[in-house]
Amino acid sequence: MKGFWKGMKGFLLVAAAGLVLTSTALASGPITGKIRGTFHRNCLLCDGPLKTHIKTSRVWCAWQDGKLLIHVRMRNTSVEHVTVNWHPTYTIRGGGAHGEGLTSIQSNGFDSGEVRELIAKQDPKGVRDGSPLGVCKPSFSTIDSG
Repeated sequence: MKGFWKGMKGFLLVAAAGLVLTSTALASGPITGKIRGTFHRNCLLCDGPLKTHIKTSRVWCAWQDGKLLIHVRMRNTSVEHVTVNWHPTYTIRGGGAHGEGLTSIQSNGFDSGEVRELIAKQDPKGVRDGSPLGVCKPSFSTIDSG
């Protein structure tokens, strides 16, 4: 039994070292300028019944490492796999809207019952990093079955 625990001790040390290296490699700067947001559910191209089955919550926008983060938690309550295309829309205080264009659309597939914390990273052109945010208002673009 001593040999087993000695081997386990070595394994745990290697595993712990791997966790430290992984967390250090993934570390980023602080999140700043965070504001709460509201997910806008208006969607001209969405299947009405499917839209009711995509629940959104925990919406916020903030700066990190010179990028703007748009966060939303989505949950698929339908009985089928869906693909949600959404706009990470926000405004800069004293400026205009960003994240509304076709090149900003985010696409995420969800199995039935799946929940995900989604983060879109944006680099608004002509905006100084860390500029105060006005409104955080991501929205649906399309929701497709399958």
